[in-house]
Amino acid sequence: MNKNTWKIVIRPMGALAAAAILMASVPSWGLAQVQAAAQAQAEPGRQAAVRARSEPGYQAAAQAWPPLPRTGRFFEGVDFSQRPYEHFSTTVMDKAMEEFELALNTQGQEEEVERLYDLIISEFDRLATMAYMAQIMYDRDISDQEAAGEQAYTTQLYSEMGNKAAACLQKGLQSSYRSLLEEKIGEAYVPKIAYYEDYSQEELDLHRKEEDLIREYDQLASGSISVEYDGEQWDYGRLEKEPDMDTADYREVSEALGRERNRILGDKYLELVKVRGEIARSAGYDNYAEYAHETIYGRDYTLKDTRQLCQNVKDNIVVLSDNIWYLWSEAVDNASYDSLDLLEDSTAEEILDTVGDGMDQMVPKLGEVFRYMRDNHLYDIQAGEDSVERTDGSYTVGLPSYRDAFIFINRDNTFRDYQSLIHEFGHFCSYYYNTVPEMYQGFHVDVCELQSQGLEMLSTRYAGSLFGEGDSAYTYETMSDMLYVAITACMIQEFEEAVYTTPDMTLDDMNRRFKEIQDSYDGWYYRVYGNMCYDWVDIPHLFYSPMYYIGYGTSALSALDLWVLSGEDWDGAVDIYLGILNEGLEAPYRGTMDRWGMKDVFDEADIKELSLELGRIAGTGSMEAEEAENSAQPDGEAPGVSANETSAAQDNRSVQFIILAGIGTVIVLQVLIISVGLVILWEVRKKR
Repeated sequence: MNKNTWKIVIRPMGALAAAAILMASVPSWGLAQVQAAAQAQAEPGRQAAVRARSEPGYQAAAQAWPPLPRTGRFFEGVDFSQRPYEHFSTTVMDKAMEEFELALNTQGQEEEVERLYDLIISEFDRLATMAYMAQIMYDRDISDQEAAGEQAYTTQLYSEMGNKAAACLQKGLQSSYRSLLEEKIGEAYVPKIAYYEDYSQEELDLHRKEEDLIREYDQLASGSISVEYDGEQWDYGRLEKEPDMDTADYREVSEALGRERNRILGDKYLELVKVRGEIARSAGYDNYAEYAHETIYGRDYTLKDTRQLCQNVKDNIVVLSDNIWYLWSEAVDNASYDSLDLLEDSTAEEILDTVGDGMDQMVPKLGEVFRYMRDNHLYDIQAGEDSVERTDGSYTVGLPSYRDAFIFINRDNTFRDYQSLIHEFGHFCSYYYNTVPEMYQGFHVDVCELQSQGLEMLSTRYAGSLFGEGDSAYTYETMSDMLYVAITACMIQEFEEAVYTTPDMTLDDMNRRFKEIQDSYDGWYYRVYGNMCYDWVDIPHLFYSPMYYIGYGTSALSALDLWVLSGEDWDGAVDIYLGILNEGLEAPYRGTMDRWGMKDVFDEADIKELSLELGRIAGTGSMEAEEAENSAQPDGEAPGVSANETSAAQDNRSVQFIILAGIGTVIVLQVLIISVGLVILWEVRKKR
């Protein structure tokens, strides 16, 4: 495959296939109180973490943290085949809560209160485990009605039993056993129970309606769509098999199919938007954007901050992405892409072998975790079969009863399957080291995604040993993916905020608005037809996990920041990555980046500096010069584009692009476009 035919696509990278479960989960306590408690719980060493980027290797930050605490297992791993799914019965948990409340009214029942508390927590862990296993079964074949029924049952039960358990434990904190329970719960999590507020019946009904709509979307998204054109029926399958079709006819059929898919999925999205607006209002919010930002994700930055981030990306990252594409499109030769093409025939075992070896070389600690994951078959890596309606995308879910997780990857049979495994393994490691009971488990998207995207970027440093001659293409694609994710995350954030803050927006209004927003980011990410864009309905996060996507953008920029550091100080970058991994699933993004001396993506100066650093690396085509200056680098030649491969491109353009940043770059690009033909470059750039 020619390098210019690669099209970067949005890959569902989050661990939110069970989004309905997460959106209806236990945390609905007072946000201000919880944030105050979180600030108060900071460990003594954390505040000593370096703030200044100038200190080599971020040593102050690394020294401020102890080693990863989970050096051993609580128990031997259990093979996934030996973990049976069981239809969850609430009998044990209901009885435990009833007896717990009775014991609270009697003095001298410390042992009984403690025993019943442990039972309630372990049963909720078991319920969560069954809920996530039901999700996996459902995603393996969404046409399986029995699996769909179990997924719906456990999703609803998770919310209901979480509410009951939180209310029950709250009574314990109001009893004479408060001190005992505070010690059992832990200082960090007491506010989650103390300030817990139960869902009203109206809220429960609305969440249930939302979950039903998401399941309806599942069925629609996996269904076949066809249109009539020139008296014949056309679907995407037939369109792909007509390579000699007239260009005008092809475009008309493609537009008709896109418009029909937009109509079908867009109508379901309108229903979801309406229900989510009702959910927000029932919780006392003016709109769902504010509700999701604060209540679902509990972010430590505001919607106003995200608007500044979007502007920073427009001003710096969009231009950088264009420049890097032009620079490296010449530096990376077709032979490297041809080598990546050979990975299309890789088996799941070959993918596991390659990535496992890479983890052993990169970070031996993570190599051990990878072997645990593989030995216990905690993965499902395959493509859908003709007779099976396997869900799209990839994700990782925790299995709290076993203190580990499960990776689900729907293959697309390209090198991106390797990327997906590395990405999801980052999530797996976070779950593996996590010791928080499901009852108290928070979730901060941005840090969780840095735990995965950061590992993706670090892996490019070993691309040579992983992919041989394909290393330069792999490194370029991974870096450009991160830039693409940062840009599209901001686009989607702007779109979702517009949708959820503008009452009565029609589907056509949404199609136009998405196109307008895309244009403000230099366009060309999704196909447009006149003043309309229809393809945004193919972004599953809009349906599953609203207002989530900006977390990909913040974390992608931080992953790029980590990548820059890895070229200066590999050991320092690894220490920071392991530290962030050790932060768990609920570390607030901005505070975590500050603790580890990372750039502030909401700060215009920091983003400009990051853009210049990335541009400098792209201009040289590799990180070899930086690596030679630092003895703390991994053994062997670092991956990237070699000096020989980049010399021709540098002679022609690199120096011009580096010197003439900003407006000067635009002028150079305009001259180049004219010189090679506007139409040709337009078509090539669209194929990105």
